Amino acid sequence: MTSPITDALQQEWITLQNQYDSYEKFSLVIKLGSAAICSLVIFHEKLDFVIVGLCLVMWMLDAIWKTFQSRTSDRLLLLEAAIKRHDGVPMQLHSDWLENRPSVIGLVIGYIKGALTPTVMLPHAAIVGIAVVVARLV
Repeated sequence: MTSPITDALQQEWITLQNQYDSYEKFSLVIKLGSAAICSLVIFHEKLDFVIVGLCLVMWMLDAIWKTFQSRTSDRLLLLEAAIKRHDGVPMQLHSDWLENRPSVIGLVIGYIKGALTPTVMLPHAAIVGIAVVVARLV
């Protein structure tokens, strides 16, 4: 039999896991949006200089989005440990984050690290590369 605290921790875990999964879906939407926007703009000769900039902005948006997801992941890992130990304080996502919040420079470094993770970097680097090649051909 579980305790009310364990039940609350499990409910928080379920809620955050669903949120974590939705971040993944929206990250894919950002990547698809980047590809679509850059594909549409590529055919306008007067906008060829904008293509790479748009791709880079979409890349950074995805990095920020994935950084939000990683914050949820951090809380999920704490919840899993608390459920395993049958202790912990539920509903502390923002309090925990605030206690461990990095400085502004730390936040920016976190976004850069997020931009360089393979799941973020590879699709966006390919889009930027294609945009550069096509911009030179047009």
